[in-house]
Amino acid sequence: MIYILYPFLAVLSLIMSALAYILAPILPFFASIKDGPLYNGTEFGPGPRLPRWLGWFMTPDNSLDGDHGWQTEHWQWRFKFSPAIAAYIGQVGWLWRNPAYAFAITYIDGSTKPDYTGDKLIQDNDNARAGYLLVKAGKLFQFVWIKRIGSTNRCIYVNIGWNIRALLHNVNLTKNYRATFVFSPRISGFN
Repeated sequence: MIYILYPFLAVLSLIMSALAYILAPILPFFASIKDGPLYNGTEFGPGPRLPRWLGWFMTPDNSLDGDHGWQTEHWQWRFKFSPAIAAYIGQVGWLWRNPAYAFAITYIDGSTKPDYTGDKLIQDNDNARAGYLLVKAGKLFQFVWIKRIGSTNRCIYVNIGWNIRALLHNVNLTKNYRATFVFSPRISGFN
């Protein structure tokens, strides 16, 4: 059933992402300081968050300020002359980086035993390895295909389904594992 629904969710996800890019400069004005997860869910505390009715545009494991890396390594935080402008630009950038992130998130039992075919060590960018991987867990799937483009340092990278690949590696999984929806065909690095 999920394979039949996936194409419709992919189209809806593209629409939601486009809407998120358009609304990102406005959304921070709806935020208020509330307690919640911070820094990829490793801490809990106050931060700017959107109201529930705009929840599809939030990242559930961070405030609008983003994670530690976002706050320290990106250009928007260098506006030292105006912390308010820096915060606003950072929040808009975070929303652009994670467009409609909470859309189509599905929670599954993190202890669910996944099945897979293909090579679970494939990856793009550094230590790249071409191939394919199909992971199934519960009613969800993730298909990743990487094909080097000739002898270049680029590859075709296709990632569709829900991000459940981590279930193969059992890295810090919780009882309720958050599987994010993904539709991401693109050109990537291959080093």
